[in-house]
Amino acid sequence: MACFRLHRKLQFFIAEGVKAMSEQKSVEEAQKLEVKVVAEEEAALSLPEEAWSTPQFMETLLRHPKAFFNDVAEAKRLNNFAKRLFGFSTVLLGFYGLLMGLFGGWVQGLASMIKLPLLFLATLGICLPSFYIFNLVLGSKLKFGQLVVLLLYAVCLTAVICASLAPVAFFFMICGSGYHFMVLLHVAIMAVAGLIGLNGMSTGLRFLSEKTGARGTGDIFRVWLFLYAIVGAQMSWILRPFIGAPDLPFQIFRPIGGNFFTAVLKTLLELLRQLLVS
Repeated sequence: MACFRLHRKLQFFIAEGVKAMSEQKSVEEAQKLEVKVVAEEEAALSLPEEAWSTPQFMETLLRHPKAFFNDVAEAKRLNNFAKRLFGFSTVLLGFYGLLMGLFGGWVQGLASMIKLPLLFLATLGICLPSFYIFNLVLGSKLKFGQLVVLLLYAVCLTAVICASLAPVAFFFMICGSGYHFMVLLHVAIMAVAGLIGLNGMSTGLRFLSEKTGARGTGDIFRVWLFLYAIVGAQMSWILRPFIGAPDLPFQIFRPIGGNFFTAVLKTLLELLRQLLVS
């Protein structure tokens, strides 16, 4: 009987030992896996210089936004990022502006090719000082250069979306769509592209907030977003026309009067009236 009890105790201790060894092994494997995942994430956030060269810049930016945000958080390549974002934004917005203006002829197309990049970059320039001041007042640690790059990222992402939707706008143009429809179509495209661009910037702000402990970035973005949208909309009204009304002669700029929002409402009502009449 004593031997049987001793045997049972030995079995229990052996089972407990095996269980403890198994748990220890599982913990070690989990730790190794965690270390591997962290190493892979760090490697993904640290791309070689060649990945940010001009030919590969846009693909790298769209495929690896976290690597871009990580470099911005560490204040790396800020000058190179700013130059390339500015350059790609200007080219892509110029392309979309050209296509937009072709509805009113080649002269209008060339004028819009210049005015559309001017619209976005001028809006950025007007709103940048307020964004920087909000950044300081709300206690964020982001520097001026980092804010400039983030804003240019939003503009560049907007330009990419506009350029990708350019074939859609061109299709409706060659199908003989009316002026009011084309105006609303381009407004919708740029609104969607702008929202995607600003959402990308919001993601970048959250990343930098976690990475650098920059307090208040979310508050900054919500306060500043309204100002940016209002200024951008009114700036587009000041720089009009971008499409060119078929019943008016070509003009570089039209007389300043009214505002963007009432103009869009009037265009929508006119389009509805035409649809009801037809």
